[in-house]
Amino acid sequence: MSTMLGLEALDRTVYQMMLDRPALGVAELAAELSVAPDQIHACLDRLFALQLVQASFETPGRFTVVDPVLGVKRLLDQQHDELLRRQHQMASSHQALVRILAGSGGPAQRADGVELLAGPDAVRRRLERLALEARHEILTFQTDLPQSPTALRAAHESHAHALRRGVAVRTVRPDSIRDDAATVAHTRALVAQGGQVRTVATLPTPLVVVDGTYALVPVDPADSGKGALQLAAPGMIAPLLALFEQVWGAAAPLGGDPAGAGRVPSEQERALLTLLAQGHTDESAALQLHISARTARRIMASLNERLGARSRFEAGLRAARLGWV
Repeated sequence: MSTMLGLEALDRTVYQMMLDRPALGVAELAAELSVAPDQIHACLDRLFALQLVQASFETPGRFTVVDPVLGVKRLLDQQHDELLRRQHQMASSHQALVRILAGSGGPAQRADGVELLAGPDAVRRRLERLALEARHEILTFQTDLPQSPTALRAAHESHAHALRRGVAVRTVRPDSIRDDAATVAHTRALVAQGGQVRTVATLPTPLVVVDGTYALVPVDPADSGKGALQLAAPGMIAPLLALFEQVWGAAAPLGGDPAGAGRVPSEQERALLTLLAQGHTDESAALQLHISARTARRIMASLNERLGARSRFEAGLRAARLGWV
């Protein structure tokens, strides 16, 4: 299988060493293997062409390994019709190759359902792998702003793959992203593919939960460079799921909501929202607006739907956040 992928013996050795000892640079790899640095550069060029290594977020100018599952998946995606026809036949051997290349999983530390992922590159690889293996739902709190174009592209690719497989993707971000054009464009593209995005004033911490089984939280919310913890124990996952649903329920939709949450309300709708926020009943608000109580209730039901709100109180909060009242 490795011959089919174009990997030579030295390529495989370099790749495995980068998996096991990610701190090694070109000079160290050359010294360890007793070869010239130019040969290591040639290996890296081939591995980069196969998308098995990529530029490091953590150390500019250096390479880091791509998670084997994701690297092989990208390669298969590029083979178009021929590989699509053979994809099911190759599934078993593909998974076997991934397990071999993955080895022991590198230097991560595990204990009692908690795994330490040290550094941004390790976190990115794990996020990509979880997104690739997700079967039902990916839930995220994304607090970072602004994101680099590279980070936005990486997030878009992993979520797009998941959505194409029928995986639900729900994301909550801070309200401040509404002022960042690049992030809003990314968000609208995600929503156009079936994802759901909402915003709130503040988020408690970055968070990713996959299939209600695995969660990633930062080691230190104030310093993303310290890496993340992957949690797997049900007792750890349950409160994080509850926290996500609580925040999601209070958040306002963003980006391509077909119900039109971003559509500016009419003067009549604004007036009704204002009157109800002041404590008026349907009947008294309708009287003020010279409409029937039934019409007032119908308008309010439409506003609740557009805002994604489950109660008038929630609708009032979201309308205020959007500047409607």
